[in-house]
Amino acid sequence: MSRLSFRPRPLDIHKKLPIVKSVKDFEDDDTPTSATRNSQMLRLAAAEVEPEVQPLATKKLAPEIPTPQFVVVDTYERDYSRTFFQPTSYLRARGARAEIGEFVEYDLDNEDEDWLQDYNKDKKILAPEKLESLLFKLEVLDHKARERAGVITPTLVSPIPVLLTMDAAIEALQSQSIKYGVFQAVYNYWKEKRERWQKPILRRLQPPPPVNDNNPYNVFRPREKAHRLHTRRMQRRENNVQSFEKLRQVRRNLDQAKTLLEALIKREEKKRDVLECEVSLQRIQMKYK
Repeated sequence: MSRLSFRPRPLDIHKKLPIVKSVKDFEDDDTPTSATRNSQMLRLAAAEVEPEVQPLATKKLAPEIPTPQFVVVDTYERDYSRTFFQPTSYLRARGARAEIGEFVEYDLDNEDEDWLQDYNKDKKILAPEKLESLLFKLEVLDHKARERAGVITPTLVSPIPVLLTMDAAIEALQSQSIKYGVFQAVYNYWKEKRERWQKPILRRLQPPPPVNDNNPYNVFRPREKAHRLHTRRMQRRENNVQSFEKLRQVRRNLDQAKTLLEALIKREEKKRDVLECEVSLQRIQMKYK
């Protein structure tokens, strides 16, 4: 079958399609094919024999969303009493840097567990929860000591030394019910680990690495700031006498503008009153001629 049998001439999008009402309309076709004529005649004959058959819907029905079922329990409020009451202020998490409380952010790693197992030697000398609490409080106390000394570094560019001494730690944690020998062993272990890590063992207290650090294991580095062109308008104003005089001049100009606007409002109000008086006078003159 040649290509011309499918499309003998180019299609015209503006040409109206003919409506076929009977079989005789196919005889007026210029170049009909036998296969096309037979198929169309069969369709028309089937439509005349069974005109009551409705075409099947081609659109697929959308699945129905199931509705969840529930059961009303009358005794729920009595069986489960409400224990939470809305406070008058917002709920906020208590930070560990402010004060040393009962909340502990540190978890023992494999190295800590191995040291604790060797130290206990099948005895209950020191509990894991107690070791976590001591290590966390030592980290917080050392961070406060570095803050007081002013050696807090914004980025991790050099090893961070340990400034918390043994005597200061004992004095700060004297309320803890722990023996001196056990506390000394924990302090020595913590200090040796800190010197080996060269940074705090608590994740929150570790400073971020510098921007130019290419080590993929050093995460949480600060983002690079996009370079912006500093124009004259974007320059930061300095706190000097010249800036103060400029601000005073701006304030004087605003006060003058405010005075002018107030005078303008009063003038418009007076003009409105004069106009109303003239209208009233003309009405009275028209009344008494």
